[in-house]
Amino acid sequence: MSNIIWFRNDLRLEHNLALSEAMLSSDSLEAVYIFPEKNQFFVGEAAQWYLHQSLMHLEGRLLKLGITLNVFIGNAADIFSKYIEKNGKKTTIFCNKSFNPIQLKIDQDVTATLKQTNNLRYVGMDTVFDPNVIKTKANGFYKIFTPFSNTFSSLIFKKKFNFRSLNKTKKFTPVEKFTEISDLKLITNKSWSKKFTNFWEPGELNSINLMNEFLYKNIDQYSNNRDNILEQYTSKLSVSINFGEISIEYLFSEIIKSFNDATYECDTSRHDFYRQLIWREFAKYSMFYNQDSHLKSIYDYCDSEILWSGDDILFELWKRSKTGINIVDASMKQLWNEGWMPNRARMVSASFLTKNLGIHWNKGFKWFWNTLVDADLASNAMGWQWVSGTAPYSAQFSRIFNPHLQEKKFDPQNIYINKYLNRTNTIKPIVSVSSSSKEAKIRYRRIKLLQENQLRR
Repeated sequence: MSNIIWFRNDLRLEHNLALSEAMLSSDSLEAVYIFPEKNQFFVGEAAQWYLHQSLMHLEGRLLKLGITLNVFIGNAADIFSKYIEKNGKKTTIFCNKSFNPIQLKIDQDVTATLKQTNNLRYVGMDTVFDPNVIKTKANGFYKIFTPFSNTFSSLIFKKKFNFRSLNKTKKFTPVEKFTEISDLKLITNKSWSKKFTNFWEPGELNSINLMNEFLYKNIDQYSNNRDNILEQYTSKLSVSINFGEISIEYLFSEIIKSFNDATYECDTSRHDFYRQLIWREFAKYSMFYNQDSHLKSIYDYCDSEILWSGDDILFELWKRSKTGINIVDASMKQLWNEGWMPNRARMVSASFLTKNLGIHWNKGFKWFWNTLVDADLASNAMGWQWVSGTAPYSAQFSRIFNPHLQEKKFDPQNIYINKYLNRTNTIKPIVSVSSSSKEAKIRYRRIKLLQENQLRR
C-alpha cells in the first residue's frame, strides 16, 4: 500500500505515533510537508528560519529509512487530491492532529474535499489530551488556569503513556523527490536571521540533547532562577515543543517519572516546571474554545478605543528599543538579535506597551509573532491577553509591572542591560512610568463602568 505521512508541528521520528503507524501499515511511504499560500499566523518570520533548518534535519533522518520528503506551498486539499488521483483511492494520509485553529481549518478543507474516500487518518495529537475531554462539572470548558490544572493533573497521573517504538530496521524504497526545502522560501531576510545560528541548533537530535541536558542537569536550578534575566536557567525547550521536535507527552512522562523517585519527591523545581508545561497545554485548550483569541480580546469590551491610544510613533520606539526604559529596551534588543527573550522580559515589555504606552496588545502580539523563534500561536496570544487583563485567565488590568522596580530586582548590577544596550548616551524616557500607570488605571475604570452600565440595560 502506497501511503503518505503528513508532517505538521511534529518534526520528529521518536515518539511520533502517526509515523510509527504509517510505517507499520505501508509498503511504500512518502513524507509531505505543506506550507499554506496564505501564511497569516501559520508560522512567524523568525520561526520560519527555524522551520527551514528543522525540515532539513528531518529530511536527512527520513532518508535513512528510505522515506522521501516532498514539500509544497499551496492548498493541502488540492495537493492531496492529486496524490490520490496518482496513487489510488485507498491511499491513507497519516498525521497527528493539531488543535491549532489555523491547522484545524486546513484539515476541515482536506476532509471536506476527500469526504468520499475518507483518506485522512489521525493517530496522535499535539496536546496530551483532546480539549473535549477536559470539562467542568457543568460540562463546560475551563476559563481559569487553576481548576484546569487540577483536572489536568488528575487525568495525567492516571494516563498510560503509549510511546510506540519506531521500526528503524524497516527500509522503504525512496519515491521520486521533485521538490527542495528551499522551494518554500522560508528565509526571506537572510541578513537578519543568519544571527540566529549563534543561538539555536534546530533539529530533533539537538532538541533531545537540550531536553536531556535540562531534565537531568539544569532543572535543579529552575525554581530559584527561572525569573532571573541574568542567567538563563530556563529550559529554552519552547521552540522544540512548538515544532514538535520533542513530544510534549514524552516530556510530561519524564517529569512525572521523576516525581516517583525518592531523590526528587520534594523537589520544587520539577513541580514548577511541570506547572509551566500545564500552562502551555492550557493555552492550546483555551485557544481551542476561543479560536479568534489571537485577533481580539476575549473580553470584547477591552477592545474599546477608550482603553488604547494607538500611537504608532510610540509603538515604533518600543519595537526599536528606544523607549528610554532600560530593561524594556534591552529586552527588545535581545528579541531582535536572538529571536528570544526570557519570560520575565516578555512580561515587562508587554506590560509597558499595553499599560504605560496604552497600545493595543494585538500590535505587540503581532511583533512577537514575527520576531520570536519560538512563536506559538496559543502561548503568544495567552501571554499578551494575560498581561493586558483582557481574558478570564488574565492578571487584573490594574496589575502593572513597574519596569524600574523589575530592573532593580532582576538586574541590580545592570549586567543584562549593559550586555544588550551598550549605550553611551542616556535616552530620556518617552513616558513617565508613574503618570502613565495612573492614566492606564483611569482608562480601565472608565471602560469597566461602561461595561457595567451596558449590562444593566
